[in-house]
Amino acid sequence: MGYGIRLLIITLALFSCSADEDIILIQEPTLELDGRLPMDSNGYYLLELSDSSHQTIHTISGTVGNTLYWDEPMKVDWESNLTWYLQDEFEVSTSNQSSYVVNGKVMNVIAPIKTMVGDTLILTGTIREHLVTDTIKIILE
Repeated sequence: MGYGIRLLIITLALFSCSADEDIILIQEPTLELDGRLPMDSNGYYLLELSDSSHQTIHTISGTVGNTLYWDEPMKVDWESNLTWYLQDEFEVSTSNQSSYVVNGKVMNVIAPIKTMVGDTLILTGTIREHLVTDTIKIILE
């Protein structure tokens, strides 16, 4: 095959595809938290604190969507607005600090103490690599 014909074939091959066909739209992951508790009419979850123990342990779940194109293990960082002091010395969060996404699911354990009755725990989960967040509010009863 001559040089001119090869050049023509290469040129046709390069210009036969449109730019739109080469673009793959990759969606960012999504995060949706579920307090796994009853809700009031304002969308706040309601958690009844235990009278018989210092802390009430409760598991929050979350669903992470659009993970098809993301191979890295996704880590969710957790922030709670409520803390307490252990022996008046060590500040303790009412939430775990982080957890990993497994099969599109993420879990977190909160542990408010009984002196927090009447407070509202605000819990935020963030997938830091993608700056994706979701927040839930839990009234402690």
